[in-house]
Amino acid sequence: MEGPEGKRRERVWLSFHERYVRRTEYADRETGEERVLFTVTLPRGTEVDDVDLGGWQFHPRYVEPNHSRYHDEHWREVPLLADRPVRLSRDVLDADGNPLPDGEGRNQKECTEVDPSRLGEALVESRRRWYEQNCRGRAEERADGAGGLSARAQEARAASEAIGTPCDATPRRR
Repeated sequence: MEGPEGKRRERVWLSFHERYVRRTEYADRETGEERVLFTVTLPRGTEVDDVDLGGWQFHPRYVEPNHSRYHDEHWREVPLLADRPVRLSRDVLDADGNPLPDGEGRNQKECTEVDPSRLGEALVESRRRWYEQNCRGRAEERADGAGGLSARAQEARAASEAIGTPCDATPRRR
Protein backbone atom coordinates (compact mmCIF):
# COMPACT_ATOMS: atom_id res chain seq x y z
CA MET A 1 0.00 0.00 0.00
CA GLU A 2 1.38 3.34 -0.95
CA GLY A 3 1.18 6.48 1.12
CA PRO A 4 0.50 10.05 -0.03
CA GLU A 5 4.07 10.54 -1.29
CA GLY A 6 3.97 7.32 -3.29
CA LYS A 7 6.23 5.51 -0.81
CA ARG A 8 5.43 2.00 0.36
CA ARG A 9 4.01 2.05 3.89
CA GLU A 10 5.26 -0.32 6.56
CA ARG A 11 2.93 -3.09 7.65
CA VAL A 12 2.62 -5.30 10.69
CA TRP A 13 1.28 -8.79 9.99
CA LEU A 14 -0.70 -10.52 12.73
CA SER A 15 -1.70 -14.20 12.64
CA PHE A 16 -4.99 -15.41 14.08
CA HIS A 17 -6.63 -18.82 14.13
CA GLU A 18 -9.78 -18.88 12.00
CA ARG A 19 -12.03 -19.15 15.07
CA TYR A 20 -11.02 -15.57 16.01
CA VAL A 21 -11.80 -14.13 12.55
CA ARG A 22 -15.39 -13.68 11.39
CA ARG A 23 -16.39 -12.76 7.84
CA THR A 24 -19.77 -11.08 7.32
CA GLU A 25 -21.18 -10.25 3.89
CA TYR A 26 -23.70 -7.45 3.53
CA ALA A 27 -25.24 -5.18 0.90
CA ASP A 28 -24.29 -1.51 0.87
CA ARG A 29 -27.34 0.62 1.73
CA GLU A 30 -26.70 3.24 -0.93
CA THR A 31 -25.35 1.26 -3.88
CA GLY A 32 -26.58 -2.27 -3.12
CA GLU A 33 -23.05 -3.51 -3.76
CA GLU A 34 -22.00 -6.67 -1.89
CA ARG A 35 -19.35 -5.90 0.73
CA VAL A 36 -17.41 -7.87 3.32
CA LEU A 37 -16.82 -6.93 6.96
CA PHE A 38 -14.12 -8.76 8.88
CA THR A 39 -14.23 -8.88 12.68
CA VAL A 40 -11.19 -10.10 14.61
CA THR A 41 -11.53 -10.95 18.31
CA LEU A 42 -8.38 -10.96 20.42
CA PRO A 43 -7.74 -14.20 22.32
CA ARG A 44 -7.76 -14.31 26.12
CA GLY A 45 -4.42 -13.48 27.69
CA THR A 46 -3.44 -10.82 25.14
CA GLU A 47 -1.96 -8.24 27.52
CA VAL A 48 -0.76 -4.76 26.59
CA ASP A 49 0.49 -2.56 29.47
CA ASP A 50 -0.72 -5.21 31.97
CA VAL A 51 -4.31 -4.91 30.67
CA ASP A 52 -5.91 -8.09 29.31
CA LEU A 53 -7.43 -7.23 25.93
CA GLY A 54 -8.94 -10.69 25.41
CA GLY A 55 -12.41 -10.37 23.89
CA TRP A 56 -11.80 -6.91 22.41
CA GLN A 57 -12.51 -6.68 18.68
CA PHE A 58 -11.32 -4.73 15.67
CA HIS A 59 -12.31 -4.58 12.01
CA PRO A 60 -9.38 -4.89 9.57
CA ARG A 61 -9.86 -3.93 5.96
CA TYR A 62 -8.28 -7.15 4.67
CA VAL A 63 -7.78 -10.68 5.95
CA GLU A 64 -5.70 -13.08 3.90
CA PRO A 65 -5.42 -16.85 4.03
CA ASN A 66 -2.30 -18.14 5.66
CA HIS A 67 0.89 -18.14 3.56
CA SER A 68 3.23 -18.86 6.45
CA ARG A 69 5.21 -22.06 6.73
CA TYR A 70 4.76 -21.92 10.52
CA HIS A 71 0.95 -22.31 10.54
CA ASP A 72 -1.52 -24.59 8.79
CA GLU A 73 -4.48 -23.61 6.59
CA HIS A 74 -6.67 -22.75 9.60
CA TRP A 75 -4.76 -19.53 10.30
CA ARG A 76 -5.44 -16.09 8.83
CA GLU A 77 -3.02 -13.22 8.23
CA VAL A 78 -4.13 -9.66 9.04
CA PRO A 79 -2.04 -6.81 7.58
CA LEU A 80 -2.12 -3.56 9.58
CA LEU A 81 -0.43 -0.27 8.83
CA ALA A 82 2.46 0.19 11.28
CA ASP A 83 1.95 3.95 11.65
CA ARG A 84 -1.81 3.78 12.37
CA PRO A 85 -3.13 2.62 15.78
CA VAL A 86 -5.61 -0.25 15.92
CA ARG A 87 -8.97 0.79 17.35
CA LEU A 88 -10.31 -1.91 19.66
CA SER A 89 -13.85 -2.02 21.04
CA ARG A 90 -16.05 -4.18 23.24
CA ASP A 91 -19.53 -4.06 24.76
CA VAL A 92 -19.93 -2.55 28.23
CA LEU A 93 -21.39 -5.25 30.51
CA ASP A 94 -23.31 -5.08 33.77
CA ALA A 95 -22.55 -7.23 36.85
CA ASP A 96 -24.44 -10.21 35.36
CA GLY A 97 -22.51 -10.06 32.08
CA ASN A 98 -25.34 -8.58 30.02
CA PRO A 99 -24.63 -5.69 27.60
CA LEU A 100 -25.83 -2.27 28.74
CA PRO A 101 -28.01 -0.45 26.18
CA ASP A 102 -27.46 3.20 25.35
CA GLY A 103 -30.29 5.69 24.75
CA GLU A 104 -30.81 4.53 21.14
CA GLY A 105 -31.26 0.82 21.89
CA ARG A 106 -27.75 -0.19 20.85
CA ASN A 107 -25.14 -1.65 23.16
CA GLN A 108 -22.74 0.73 24.86
CA LYS A 109 -19.21 0.37 23.52
CA GLU A 110 -15.87 0.86 25.21
CA CYS A 111 -12.98 1.81 22.89
CA THR A 112 -9.21 1.98 23.10
CA GLU A 113 -6.33 2.31 20.63
CA VAL A 114 -3.19 0.15 20.54
CA ASP A 115 -0.04 0.33 18.45
CA PRO A 116 -0.02 -2.63 15.98
CA SER A 117 3.56 -3.66 16.79
CA ARG A 118 2.78 -3.80 20.52
CA LEU A 119 -0.34 -5.81 19.75
CA GLY A 120 1.77 -8.27 17.73
CA GLU A 121 4.25 -8.63 20.60
CA ALA A 122 1.36 -9.20 23.04
CA LEU A 123 -0.06 -11.96 20.81
CA VAL A 124 3.30 -13.71 20.62
CA GLU A 125 3.72 -13.47 24.39
CA SER A 126 0.20 -14.80 25.07
CA ARG A 127 0.79 -17.78 22.75
CA ARG A 128 4.09 -18.49 24.50
CA ARG A 129 2.39 -18.43 27.93
CA TRP A 130 -0.43 -20.65 26.67
CA TYR A 131 2.09 -23.16 25.30
CA GLU A 132 4.01 -23.26 28.57
CA GLN A 133 0.82 -23.87 30.57
CA ASN A 134 -0.80 -26.42 28.26
CA CYS A 135 1.94 -28.20 26.34
CA ARG A 136 4.92 -28.34 28.69
CA GLY A 137 3.90 -31.76 30.10
CA ARG A 138 3.70 -33.29 26.63
CA ALA A 139 7.17 -31.99 25.74
CA GLU A 140 8.61 -33.45 28.96
CA GLU A 141 7.03 -36.83 28.19
CA ARG A 142 8.72 -36.85 24.79
CA ALA A 143 12.08 -35.90 26.29
CA ASP A 144 11.83 -38.81 28.76
CA GLY A 145 10.85 -41.21 25.99
CA ALA A 146 7.75 -42.22 27.95
CA GLY A 147 5.16 -40.90 25.52
CA GLY A 148 4.64 -39.44 22.10
CA LEU A 149 5.19 -40.85 18.65
CA SER A 150 8.87 -41.72 19.09
CA ALA A 151 8.07 -44.07 21.99
CA ARG A 152 5.31 -45.77 20.00
CA ALA A 153 7.64 -46.12 17.02
CA GLN A 154 10.29 -47.75 19.20
CA GLU A 155 7.70 -50.18 20.60
CA ALA A 156 6.54 -51.09 17.09
CA ARG A 157 10.13 -51.60 15.93
CA ALA A 158 10.87 -53.87 18.89
CA ALA A 159 7.70 -55.88 18.28
CA SER A 160 8.52 -56.41 14.60
CA GLU A 161 12.06 -57.52 15.46
CA ALA A 162 10.67 -59.97 18.03
CA ILE A 163 8.42 -61.53 15.41
CA GLY A 164 11.34 -61.96 13.06
CA THR A 165 11.02 -63.28 9.52
CA PRO A 166 9.43 -66.68 8.97
CA CYS A 167 11.34 -69.33 7.04
CA ASP A 168 8.76 -69.34 4.23
CA ALA A 169 9.14 -65.61 3.64
CA THR A 170 12.08 -65.95 1.25
CA PRO A 171 11.00 -66.18 -2.38
CA ARG A 172 11.74 -69.47 -4.13
CA ARG A 173 12.27 -70.30 -7.76
CA ARG A 174 9.97 -72.78 -9.29
